[in-house]
Amino acid sequence: MGTHGTIWYHRYCTHKSYTFSHPFWRFLTKHLVIRTVPEETYVISHHVHHAKADQPGDPYNSKAGFLYCMLAEINHQGINKNLTGPDYDKTATMLSHAGVRLNSYRQYRYWGSLTPPLNAMINCILNWTAWYLIFYFCGGHALACTLFSAAMFWLIFIRAFNYTGHGKGKDKHVDGLDFDHRSLAINQSRPGLLTGEWHNNHHLYPGSARAGFLPYQLDLAWIYIYCMFKMGAVSSYHDSKKEFLRKFRDKIAAPKEIQPTTDI
Repeated sequence: MGTHGTIWYHRYCTHKSYTFSHPFWRFLTKHLVIRTVPEETYVISHHVHHAKADQPGDPYNSKAGFLYCMLAEINHQGINKNLTGPDYDKTATMLSHAGVRLNSYRQYRYWGSLTPPLNAMINCILNWTAWYLIFYFCGGHALACTLFSAAMFWLIFIRAFNYTGHGKGKDKHVDGLDFDHRSLAINQSRPGLLTGEWHNNHHLYPGSARAGFLPYQLDLAWIYIYCMFKMGAVSSYHDSKKEFLRKFRDKIAAPKEIQPTTDI
């Protein structure tokens, strides 16, 4: 689920780092795992996060502490229900490519969201039904309930990522490993190896479909995107690896010289 979050929510829905050749492949990628987060919730807040990383207004401001990040959606990440028509149209373009149904401005004023609530609920229910049936036929109710419980725990604990991924509010940049000092984002080996989330690299080149730029930086999300490209399911992508190496080649430390953090 972590890798899927990087593939779908992070690199496609938010940063548009690659494009699908047909809506079918977009639909397939969207539903590869149990749905837990509406695209609207992730994408809009993530754009704000990049615009105001580690500053007041960042919904995941690591300097504000662990609970601030964990409770972002509950205590301070409310939906602005008073956007003007042009501002709403601008916000809607952030999701126009993601294959989700969008409200008209009049509907937004009524519901306070980009996506019609009923549409979002139906998508979730159908996704859950399909995955529950798949798990049930593989191993009965026990397997289905276990995997859905695992998805719930993933949803809870993933909220801590932007806290640990930004050095818990402190400057923990490592020379030769973290090259973007505009925010506190750091490259961590565990999130990087398991989900392709080399976070400092991502903040350096947010529009790149690949974030693992160095040989030891395994990027499973990029592997999926590249394989889909070779299959013809992805029609184009943006890869910043060459630009990264050209710009920072002389500053990259050897693997034995660095000790990247393994915080979750």
